[in-house]
Amino acid sequence: MKVVQTVVPDELHKKLVEISKKEGKPIKQLVREALEEWITWRSEIIDDSFLNLEPVDFGVKTNSSKLEKILYGEAKK
Repeated sequence: MKVVQTVVPDELHKKLVEISKKEGKPIKQLVREALEEWITWRSEIIDDSFLNLEPVDFGVKTNSSKLEKILYGEAKK
C-alpha cells in the first residue's frame, strides 16, 4: 500500500469536511472512494469500444451545408 499526499483548495477541503461529518467517514476514506470511482469511470471510457471507433469512409459524398436546415427547419427572420 502506498501513501499519497496532495494539496487541495480550502473550498474543496470544506466540502470534504461537511461530507465527512454527514456520512460519519474519515476524509481519507472519502478521498479513497472518490479515487476508486474516478479510476473505474476513466477506465470504462478508455476501454469503450464505441468511443474508440475510427471513422469509416463509405465512399458516399455528403453535403452538410444544409444539415441545420434539415434538423431544425427554416430559420425565422
